[in-house]
Amino acid sequence: AVVSTQSTGDYGTKKMVEGIFEQGDECLIIEDVITTGGSILETVDVLNQAGLKAGSGVVLLDRQQGGHVNLANNKFNIRSVFSISDILDILLRGGEIDQETVTKTMQFIQDNILYS
Repeated sequence: AVVSTQSTGDYGTKKMVEGIFEQGDECLIIEDVITTGGSILETVDVLNQAGLKAGSGVVLLDRQQGGHVNLANNKFNIRSVFSISDILDILLRGGEIDQETVTKTMQFIQDNILYS
C-alpha cells in the first residue's frame, strides 16, 4: 500500500509518497469524488516522480462535471462506483427528493461541466 499526500507538512516523514514499493511498481489510485480529475492528475505526477506507474483509478462518486473526459484525454482510465445521477435516482425512488430537485440539480451540473 502506498499513500500520496497533497503536501509534505510539518510532521511525519515529510514525504509526498509513503509506503513499501519498488521503482516501476504499478498502483491504482482510489479517490472519494471526481469533479475535474485535476487532483487525480496531480497524484499521477507525484507517483510518477516517485518512480511508480499510475494509469488507472477508482472513484466512489462522479459528479459528472467532465472529470472522466479530462482523465481520458490524459490517457488515464477511471471507473466510478456511483454517479451523481445514480444518487439522485436512488433518492427520488426512495421518496427522499422530488423530480423538481432532480431536474434543478441536473441542470446545475449541465451548466457547470468543466470538460466535455
